[in-house]
Amino acid sequence: MRFLRIIYFEIKQLYSKWFLAILITVLAIYAFTSFGVGSGNPRLILYNLNYLIIILLILYLSTSFAVVRPMIDVVFTTQVDPVEYYIARAIATGFIYPIAMIMITMPTLRPGLDLAYYVAILLLLLGFLILFTANIQLIPWRSKILLSIPIFVIIILGYIKPELSPLYGLVRPGPIYVFYALALLALSIATIPRQGIRELTTNAYGVLGEQPPIMPRRLGARPIGLPRTPWGIAWVTSTTNLTFMMNSPQGSRAVSMRINIFIILMPLTISFAIAYCIVALLIHNTGAQVFLSSYSFYIIYLMLYAFSASTISYERLWLSLSIDPTRYFRYRMGARTLITAITLLPWITAYALQGMYFRPAVYLAAALVSAVMTSPVLSWFIAAYVGQPQVRELQMMQRPMMYSLRALLMLLFIFIAISIYMTPYALALLAVYYQGLAILWPISAALTAVLLIASAAFLYYAVVSESGRGMWAWLVNRLSEDGYV
Repeated sequence: MRFLRIIYFEIKQLYSKWFLAILITVLAIYAFTSFGVGSGNPRLILYNLNYLIIILLILYLSTSFAVVRPMIDVVFTTQVDPVEYYIARAIATGFIYPIAMIMITMPTLRPGLDLAYYVAILLLLLGFLILFTANIQLIPWRSKILLSIPIFVIIILGYIKPELSPLYGLVRPGPIYVFYALALLALSIATIPRQGIRELTTNAYGVLGEQPPIMPRRLGARPIGLPRTPWGIAWVTSTTNLTFMMNSPQGSRAVSMRINIFIILMPLTISFAIAYCIVALLIHNTGAQVFLSSYSFYIIYLMLYAFSASTISYERLWLSLSIDPTRYFRYRMGARTLITAITLLPWITAYALQGMYFRPAVYLAAALVSAVMTSPVLSWFIAAYVGQPQVRELQMMQRPMMYSLRALLMLLFIFIAISIYMTPYALALLAVYYQGLAILWPISAALTAVLLIASAAFLYYAVVSESGRGMWAWLVNRLSEDGYV
């Protein structure tokens, strides 16, 4: 009973009534309109399920929900087992999973033994996704990548060979998919960082022992000094992370490291961009090229906004130390824009190379350039409007992220923005499929030029010019309010 009360308490903290009501309504409409398609084309249902799971994973993994200060306070003041509370919180955080998965796969349900298989597969996959999403928050980056491989394989298989994906068991249930899902659940249970959870919750406030000296070589970090110029400080603090340790009788735990973020980001983006180019070269079917290019752009765009928005949680302290907050945010945003441009340069190059034999991909390269100039600024304003929790002492969020009506509105804004960016690409596709619409090629080029000019003008207004002081003043006021709640 206590376990269920914790879940209910966490759900009330995480989701507003409007958010759940609108989400359930939209999914119910989707399910109702899909009944004529689901039984005849289960692969289409699986593709939609894959896409939604990707969005949820990006959303969850970018908000660092696993450990927040209220969780620490509850564990400190009660006798609840920290691992038990961690699992209860993970279930509450993944509350959207069962709603979405049931609504999307409902058109494929059939009575009889298949229904029993469906229920078993659904419960096992829910357990896997919920624990996976939570576990990946508390492990080092190298382990994150290794642990992410199963979920990425599942998603990729869902598009290449649907029958090999465990999610296919939700549209065509069977005993083999029950064991498949059971194996994934066992993997997620085995990877729960139990020792790290207990150590974090028993020593989060540094009450045990003295902090040992940080050992940069052992952590892979290096001590650095801050430059003298405002731009230098903004650049260094934007490209490095802080290292600190926490102690317990079982040992010490490195929570973060002062390490250049390009060491992590560039190998990932370069390797994925190269893999993308190789796959694109091996594909000769136009439909496959369309799917590969558009799908990859969607994922890059969503991840860009999600992870860029999450970084605003660390700005409350810098705002307190800043003498001129408007100038500080302009410098910070200039550094973030430059970081984004360097990080996404391999993907811009990949789309440009793909455009040599699949011409519409060139417009995705241009769209990504436009996104680089606008997303670092817009992502922070979106996060501030939604109410992204602030990280203060001990590098912990002061409260959980609330999924509210504002979050849905901003998600709608992001999808409208990506639709605008991809309009030249869509027009170019029409010109490819319908030779009589060749006039769309110059229209796509002209629209791309307009988007690039508009994005550059926005960047100049927000970062370079003094005219954008009003928008930054709003952000300062918003963060000043969020920093204490």
